Amino acid sequence: MKLDQWMSEFYGMQWYRLDSLDDSRLCKEEGLYELRLSSDDFSGIIEAQKNGFSLVESFIEFETNVEPNNDEYEGIRLMNKSDHTFISTLNEQSMCQNEGYRTRFNNPLYFDESACRKYYGAAITNNINDPNVLTAVVEMGREVVGFFMLKINNQQTCKGLMTGVIPKARGKKLHIKMQQFLINHIGHPFTLINTTQLSNFAVIKNHIRSRRSLSKIEHIFYKKVQ
Repeated sequence: MKLDQWMSEFYGMQWYRLDSLDDSRLCKEEGLYELRLSSDDFSGIIEAQKNGFSLVESFIEFETNVEPNNDEYEGIRLMNKSDHTFISTLNEQSMCQNEGYRTRFNNPLYFDESACRKYYGAAITNNINDPNVLTAVVEMGREVVGFFMLKINNQQTCKGLMTGVIPKARGKKLHIKMQQFLINHIGHPFTLINTTQLSNFAVIKNHIRSRRSLSKIEHIFYKKVQ
């Protein structure tokens, strides 16, 4: 079991990450305890529930071998500082104000209404300031209508972080085009990791159509000790 210093300071409470279910016997101090289990760990899931853990979110992960192409993408460019407000606002609308999309950070059993905005606002700022994160935006006319963030883990792997497109620009596969734009910018083949909520059927369908390989399904459990 490890103390997550950043999350503890960010939310003003001790935040622990359990390495395994065996650590559940250590959940005695006041704080929030996070446990992640594979979807096929049936005995672990049952044991977690017996020990007072609640399921708060489920993720599905895909891995794909990608490479640059020679396509040009009109209206897509790397972000600049003036795009920060748009990206942050759109992400908050998508992650925190969308009634059809719930995350663990707007679960009223663990957080107040401001927690989701606080977390994703900080996440956008931290990623924008991270030299290993590339962010593309797409314009229609002179209006910025979407963004895509990609993190370079190492020479062999990158991870898709966040993306969003305003409602009137959806259905044009802009997130796929922005992703390929960033792949072209990196300029060499690598393994791309994409993760989304298990309930996000539209995105999962797109991954399946793109013939991406399913690599992991994971459940996140929380336990709050007061």
